[in-house]
Amino acid sequence: MLYFIQRKTMKFSLTLLLLLPIYAIAETVNYSCSYTSYSDSEGNHKVNDKFELNYIIDRESGKSYLLGNAGSSEVKALESKDQLAFLEITGTGNLVTTAIDSMLNSVHSRNTVIFGELLPSQYYGKCIVK
Repeated sequence: MLYFIQRKTMKFSLTLLLLLPIYAIAETVNYSCSYTSYSDSEGNHKVNDKFELNYIIDRESGKSYLLGNAGSSEVKALESKDQLAFLEITGTGNLVTTAIDSMLNSVHSRNTVIFGELLPSQYYGKCIVK
């Protein structure tokens, strides 16, 4: 009888250990996005310098963050069936959005207004989930 209890306890412990990493991964999701081209008022261009953005969703706290070349900031994550979008309002009040589709294609849109004039740009790339 003792052997049966030890064996059952061992199976339960092993199952728990196997599921624990899945639980930990589900708490925080990282989307690492790399952009290779962009469009602006002058047309479409290849990105000369490496441009990457990392979005982190902390499911436990319900908060999302952008980690970019200018530091980190809290962003709003909006999820639907076929896409994930991040919304950021910069310190100067400009609106930045990033959309990721189900195939992990991404568009990063900057709607910058300087001296009352709109200077939009869009970056096109691909993301991976870490």
